[in-house]
Amino acid sequence: MSITTPSRRHYRPDPDPVPRAELPFAASAPNRRGFHCWQVPPTDDRHAARLLGREFAGHFIKYLQDNPGCGAHTLLGQIAADIDFSDDSAASGYWEGFFNTLGQVLTMTTSLLDVFDYIDRLNAQEAARARQRKAAASV
Repeated sequence: MSITTPSRRHYRPDPDPVPRAELPFAASAPNRRGFHCWQVPPTDDRHAARLLGREFAGHFIKYLQDNPGCGAHTLLGQIAADIDFSDDSAASGYWEGFFNTLGQVLTMTTSLLDVFDYIDRLNAQEAARARQRKAAASV
């Protein structure tokens, strides 16, 4: 079975953010609310699936770059939740290529971030929001 590589593109808001469903590995799901974040074609070629998984990672990263602050921080978790990791067919090459590429990109960018400072700032922001909610609830 032939696998078609999606066109490389930008996901820049124009003016609204591009819907996540436009990612080449996402599709609407008739049996659930919203869309399925990991809808890939069947394949019997693990190598081709790995290559396409790399392309999917590129689209995911480009989507994050083009749509910062639009809730994309939960997208990776949604993708992982929708992947059938128990499938040991050649189709597992998709997620292998996807996550291997994300790991490589993450490794290349780690020198740019003080991760524990970032985590401290996230925790402080979350605590401030919780205090605001509590104060608003007591009014």
